[in-house]
Amino acid sequence: MPLVELIRVEQTDKATIGVLKVEGQVICWTLEEPWKDNQEDVSCIPAGEYEFKLEHSPSKGRKLWTIKGVPLRSYVRIHIGNTVDDTEGCPLTGSFPGKLNGKRAVLSSTQAFNKFMEAMTGWSDKARIVIKSV
Repeated sequence: MPLVELIRVEQTDKATIGVLKVEGQVICWTLEEPWKDNQEDVSCIPAGEYEFKLEHSPSKGRKLWTIKGVPLRSYVRIHIGNTVDDTEGCPLTGSFPGKLNGKRAVLSSTQAFNKFMEAMTGWSDKARIVIKSV
């Protein structure tokens, strides 16, 4: 079972930027909402250790890694997107951080998402994810 880490390196009142690692190897950048007391769809999730499971997402039409056991939250999935407008309270993948239409963003999201999914291939459909700030 792989260890996945999301390490938040920048937290502002507009966005949260992090680095996503699989088994110690940096895979991509992440973007989440800022901390807003764990409110569903508008806040990053609390730091902690969670079960991580590959599940089918009906809304996205594909299998996505879902962070399970987040207090008061459900369907927290790592997916493609660029700015907080795309997050739905979930971490987004990006090849590098930047700005898009004046907003903090992660760019080349699909490429980064594919790299993440490839890094998770060959493991079971379960893992652990540790989310923390530097």
